[in-house]
Amino acid sequence: MLAKLYLQIRAASLEEWQERYAEGGTGEITKCFFPRVEQAYRVLRKTEMTSHLAQTLTGHGGFSQYLHRFKLKDSPYCACDPAKIQDVLHVLEECPMFLRERVALETEIGVIVGRGEFPAIVCDDQKRAKFLDFCCKLTEKTLKLNRD
Repeated sequence: MLAKLYLQIRAASLEEWQERYAEGGTGEITKCFFPRVEQAYRVLRKTEMTSHLAQTLTGHGGFSQYLHRFKLKDSPYCACDPAKIQDVLHVLEECPMFLRERVALETEIGVIVGRGEFPAIVCDDQKRAKFLDFCCKLTEKTLKLNRD
């Protein structure tokens, strides 16, 4: 009886959290990877968090758009194209500077790297490690490019 009550309270709590998360005006990048809070909890508790992974999952870090926002870089644009804003989604999905790495990952995991696929990729135990490693490597390379 007590266990059933606990589960009902937990479910109500998670649903309220999900509503706040979905309606909130922040965390848009994180929502690309984890549209549901329980999914984020399930995946992230099994994942070693690093600074590069945190930057990838939040978009807060060494990307030109973020650095420009704090006046740490003159421009939010990517070196690949002066019309493209360099944010984490651009780097992961379309930046031609990382085409080789992206195609290698897509071939290995059998999925096109795109925000519509991110939730399924991070929930798949076999694909997740390879994808997160790819994310961290690209974030690290972007950080180095933007330091120079």
